[in-house]
Amino acid sequence: MSADTPNSQPSGPDPDKFRTLRSKLEVFHDWPHPYLFKFIVPRARQEELEAVFEGWEYRTRASRNGSWISLTCERVMESADAVIDVYERVDGIEGAFAL
Repeated sequence: MSADTPNSQPSGPDPDKFRTLRSKLEVFHDWPHPYLFKFIVPRARQEELEAVFEGWEYRTRASRNGSWISLTCERVMESADAVIDVYERVDGIEGAFAL
């Protein structure tokens, strides 16, 4: 199926995927505002997750059996869109979960 057929799937991030989060961020926060990110990924994907937060202060911790890595980062974000941008980047990492 070609990309210009009506039944094809859109490429790139789904603009509606984070609509509820964006709405809540806009209602409950005045920007700029500190925001706490927390994600977990399989150990094999740790470098991909850390690349999203390159240049930012964050901490990581391995799960008890070492197969999962959690990453926590608190940072002052300029807008709800800036927060959503981070979630969209992490969403592209296979096996990543937001906590």
